[in-house]
Amino acid sequence: MVEALNKVKAELGHDAVIMHTRNYTRRRWLGLRSQEVVEVTAGNGVKAYRPRGAGPAPVSRPVARPPVDAAAAARTLLQTPAASGAFMMGIQSEVATLKSAVMDLVRETRAAKTPTVPEELFEHYLQLIRNQVEQELAGDLVRDLRLTLRPEHLKNEDFVRERLAERIEKLLPTTGPIVRTKTVGPHVVALIGPTGVGKTTTIAKLAATLKLREGRRVGLITIDTYRIAAVDQLKKYADILGSPLRVVSSPEDLAAAIQSMNDCEFVLIDTAGRSPSDTLKLNELRGFLAAAKTDEVHLVLSSTASQECMERAIERFSQVRVDKIIFTKLDEAVHIGVVFNVIRKVNKALSYITTGQDVPDHIEVGRGRRIAQLIIARGEGTDAAVIAGRGEAR
Repeated sequence: MVEALNKVKAELGHDAVIMHTRNYTRRRWLGLRSQEVVEVTAGNGVKAYRPRGAGPAPVSRPVARPPVDAAAAARTLLQTPAASGAFMMGIQSEVATLKSAVMDLVRETRAAKTPTVPEELFEHYLQLIRNQVEQELAGDLVRDLRLTLRPEHLKNEDFVRERLAERIEKLLPTTGPIVRTKTVGPHVVALIGPTGVGKTTTIAKLAATLKLREGRRVGLITIDTYRIAAVDQLKKYADILGSPLRVVSSPEDLAAAIQSMNDCEFVLIDTAGRSPSDTLKLNELRGFLAAAKTDEVHLVLSSTASQECMERAIERFSQVRVDKIIFTKLDEAVHIGVVFNVIRKVNKALSYITTGQDVPDHIEVGRGRRIAQLIIARGEGTDAAVIAGRGEAR
């Protein structure tokens, strides 16, 4: 109708008079295909207008010009909200058709590249790929589902997502929370990692969790003397928690500081950010950790970094020492699948994740099911409410 009205305007002008409209279906290809046709009969004076391709013209007789009032009403018809609405509906319909065609093309292209992915699970496969789960890993996951699920279950979207989450969870090694393993002296934990990943804030969250929620005696040490702001930040947290804080600049001072906190159950060490490419600084860090006789070392990585950067950091920091991994800034990450890829590839267990700036609320023990649910969440990227854990028991 929109196209027909536009032709009327174009060929007869705004003085055109709509005399008759009808819709009908035209059969094509021996009746196997059909085409919806809109026919508008319009005129300017006694000459009626029929759009091209509208079929045989009916026998016409001269038509007297309608009265002025009727002509004005007919002209107004083309400019009414209804006509505008029809025009917008036409545009929306065309956009929807175009979008559908593009999606079909995408599916056909990807299906051609991944012929072994079951058709009934292809949308779930695409969701994994959209979240940047590696193609081979995503393919293995859905093929495994196809072999283990009954045909009637494959049609149940929620059921399939739940089973997919279970499989991702099984592939994600986790360590659980920090646990004291000593009967004498403090359990010493060090956080290391590249610059800007949020080590100082994460130390504060861990200290607050141990002190406020578990009632533990916690001491804090920082060797990040390169950034005065980091020292001031940690001092404020220590004052709030009522925990001792020591600032050290050498391995010998670090050992002495730990000894001075012998009555603490836990000592958390904040280190300066190191570039994975700076061999000299990494060797310096190795000396600090050796002097501290750390019980566990957590590598802190930002989930907003690229997979290549994460893997590079793990490779280089593992030459110093890496026992567990903490992923920060999941609230800022666009694709959680990268976290899954990295943990699988480097075979390091996940200890904690952080989901915002609030201390101590925005830190969680790393759990495979949590990561799995974020990966298979619907939509582009991941919804902030899902990341923050609202509506889900922790």
